[in-house]
Amino acid sequence: MELMEIKKIKYQAANDVNQRREWIKFQLRIRGTSLALLARENGVSRQAMSAALVKPSKRCEQPIAHAIGMQPHEVWPERYEK
Repeated sequence: MELMEIKKIKYQAANDVNQRREWIKFQLRIRGTSLALLARENGVSRQAMSAALVKPSKRCEQPIAHAIGMQPHEVWPERYEK
């Protein structure tokens, strides 16, 4: 699968936090990155970056979402509902 095809894959928000966490980690892997690498690039701990998968963290949500070609509100819609 080419990178352009990968970027076109759209995520439909899973209600299950574990499924979503694994989907995000999979998307990072197929794009050649990881939570640890994103943490180093953004000056936060790996634990902080991992925690953002299950609890809100504006500082960590942005780099994760951008790494998978999405906006934070698309990945975690429930965190951005008004």
